[in-house]
Amino acid sequence: MNLFPAHVSRLTPHVSLPRRRQAGSAVIIVLALLAIILVYVAGNLRTLSSLGRELRLLERQQTRRLQTANATTNSPSATVVGTNSVPKPGPN
Repeated sequence: MNLFPAHVSRLTPHVSLPRRRQAGSAVIIVLALLAIILVYVAGNLRTLSSLGRELRLLERQQTRRLQTANATTNSPSATVVGTNSVPKPGPN
């Protein structure tokens, strides 16, 4: 238990010095945490941007692949894969 001498006022800088140090440390800690959070957010934004670019690239590739597949299957001379070329027997 801290007992203050009777002749020392509670408003002197000597008594409030530890409190100022604590406030200064708290500010430094909060700024450090804020800097860590900002680095984390910046990294996530960069990753998100990279994933968006990759998604657009994959979408373009898939669109081209499907367009070429549609062009070959919609042509009148295209043959259907998987059909049986053996004629069905008729009533004999």
